[in-house]
Amino acid sequence: MKDTKLSYRNEDDKCYGATGMAIAVVVFDGEDMLSAVDLDAAPESMLELAEDFYFSGNPGLSAKSAWNRMLGNFNISMAASIANVMCRSVILDHTPVSADIKNYLRECVIEAGHDICDLEDDESGRLFDKNYMYLHRVFNHTGVQGIAHDFADVLKRRRRLTRMDVMEQLRALSML
Repeated sequence: MKDTKLSYRNEDDKCYGATGMAIAVVVFDGEDMLSAVDLDAAPESMLELAEDFYFSGNPGLSAKSAWNRMLGNFNISMAASIANVMCRSVILDHTPVSADIKNYLRECVIEAGHDICDLEDDESGRLFDKNYMYLHRVFNHTGVQGIAHDFADVLKRRRRLTRMDVMEQLRALSML
């Protein structure tokens, strides 16, 4: 069944969703996991991540190290999902994220936290709330809004940006 709550309305909406995800990966220090952003890819594949992101286990890692890595990757995925919606709403539409969408995202994160990291509902909920509040501040910052508009414009024209292209376009984030 197709998820119509978060479906893209048009290409601009999709472009700003991809922009939000790229910004989240950078502000959450996950740029080493980023391979590319591809506007022409299927919605679930626009953000191309390095093979290392898809952790399949390593007998050389302790259980604690493996779990911490899975939790870190889950956190980046969650941030990218929140940022996708937030960039589309706050920056493209100039409106806050609706309570209905926020609650839906929270429910999805709680379910994924349980499935991926075996987190309790309250643990995933606290992580969601922390990331949501942080990203709310990020996307309501006027400097970030200008960077997001510029990034979306470049992505729309070029269609695909490599990791290096993304880092070049978003380097101004480090100055804010």
